[in-house]
Amino acid sequence: MRTAGTAAGGLVAGLWVVSRGTGRPLVLLHGNGEDHHVFDRMVPLLAPGRRLVGIDSRGHGRSPRGDGPLTIASMADDVAAVLDELDLDRADVLGYSDGGNVALEVAVRHPARLRRLVVCGANLDPSGLRPGVLRAMVAARRALERSARLWSGAARRIELLDLMVDDPHLTTAQLAGVELPVLVVVGERDVVLPAHSRSIARSLPAGRLAVVAGVGHAVPQQRPGTLAQLVNGFLAAP
Repeated sequence: MRTAGTAAGGLVAGLWVVSRGTGRPLVLLHGNGEDHHVFDRMVPLLAPGRRLVGIDSRGHGRSPRGDGPLTIASMADDVAAVLDELDLDRADVLGYSDGGNVALEVAVRHPARLRRLVVCGANLDPSGLRPGVLRAMVAARRALERSARLWSGAARRIELLDLMVDDPHLTTAQLAGVELPVLVVVGERDVVLPAHSRSIARSLPAGRLAVVAGVGHAVPQQRPGTLAQLVNGFLAAP
C-alpha cells in the first residue's frame, strides 16, 4: 500500500491525492472541470479532528486521464480504488456537483466502503438539470464539435461536457438500496431542479434534504461556512 499523499499531494491508485490532518477520514470530491482546491475555503472549517482526503478525478487537476471511458461510474470505481490503496474503511464523503454524482455512484457500486455521505448539487441524470442550463451545454458541445479540427483542446472540453449532458445514469430504484445516511444539499437557485433534489432525498432510505438559501450551484465557494456547518453536524450525529 502506498503512503497517503500529504498536503503537497501524491499519486494514489493513479489519481492525485492530498491529505491533511488526522482522525476519521472525510473524502472530498470536486465538480466538473475543477480539482480539490474547490474546497479550499472549507478546509479550515472541516479539518479539526478529521483527516481530509482530497481527490482530483481522472483527467482533472493533476490526475492523469488514464485509459478507458471517462464516465461518472468509472470515476466512482477510481474513488473506491483510492480508498482501497489508502486502507480507508467506511469513509465519509463530501461530493460537490459532478463529485456528488460520483459519490452517489460509489454508494451504489461500493456501499461497504462508506459510512456517511453528503452530496451538494447532485443529479441522477441530465433531466435533473434546469432545461435552459442543459440546452446551453448541448449547444456548447455542438459548437465544440464544429471547432474540433481547429482547436486541439476541443476534445477534452467535449469529454467534460459529456459528463453532464450524457451522464450520470442513476435511478431512484438504485438509491432505494443505499442504506447509509445521506445528506442532500442544494442551493435555493441551483441548476438542479428542486423537485429532482427532493426526489433524490426521498428515494434514499436514510436521506435528508437541506436547502441553502440565497445561493445557486456554487455552495462550497459562496457559502463555505454554511455547508461546513451542515457537513459537520450531519457527520457527527448519532
